[in-house]
Amino acid sequence: MENLRLYRINDKYIRYLKIRDSRVQDNKNRRRPYVGIVLKVASYRYFVPLESPKPNHANIKSGKHLLKLDGGKLGLLGFNNMIPVHEAALISFDINKEQDKKYAELLKRQASYINKNKVDISNHASQTYYSATKNDNAFLSKICCDYKKLEKACDKYNPSYPHKIKQFNNIKEK
Repeated sequence: MENLRLYRINDKYIRYLKIRDSRVQDNKNRRRPYVGIVLKVASYRYFVPLESPKPNHANIKSGKHLLKLDGGKLGLLGFNNMIPVHEAALISFDINKEQDKKYAELLKRQASYINKNKVDISNHASQTYYSATKNDNAFLSKICCDYKKLEKACDKYNPSYPHKIKQFNNIKEK
């Protein structure tokens, strides 16, 4: 298994998926967009978002829906928020171009930890996916994105279609 890299996701694609499942997380903002890794789960590429460490992470237990990185000292991976990603929506993230040096250092430590544990992380993503899609875990079904619905949307995604924010806002209001 090759080294995992960090990525961001195109805002247009996030909006496109969010129409299909409101549990899809928005990109935060340009200064700190969601950054994550891409794994092969079932037959799709899945983007798994990273979260920075927060004080409440110490009280959270790792479970099928999330994995604390280094006991939470490096944040966590949110498998409940993973989404299938169309190749055209992937944006490579270059840590060395990050202007916030403290954040860049955190990302480097996260990437190092993830790559040392990539097999376990990949297995964790698959376990979450299969538990949520089999609907054998009511908690996971409630908190996880609808992976199957999002996979269908991913298959139909056309990056050259002029998705406009106004169009998405109109659809949401219906």
